[in-house]
Amino acid sequence: MSEQIVFCELAEAMKEHEILHKNEQSAKQSWENAFQKWSNYMVLGEGSIDGYGCCGYGSMCDWCTDNSYGRPCVRALNAMCREKRIKIDYTNRDFKSVWMGADGG
Repeated sequence: MSEQIVFCELAEAMKEHEILHKNEQSAKQSWENAFQKWSNYMVLGEGSIDGYGCCGYGSMCDWCTDNSYGRPCVRALNAMCREKRIKIDYTNRDFKSVWMGADGG
């Protein structure tokens, strides 16, 4: 009988872990979508070539290989973070400060 209790506790712990992982993935995807939207705004909405998030003007842009499809700023940021071993706080929606942190500024 005790083996069954241990199995049930293990199954419950695994279920909680899966839920936590899904929530983390959802938060990351939401953050990335918002970051790309902000970056697009900085290029298209602001019309400025010297602001943050402007294509070709940030340190993460060195990692941009193709901006013709999907979230290019997110892909570039993720590539830079992998190479530099930088962790992003996906609860921080102050993208300018995230950019400055990633830029080393």
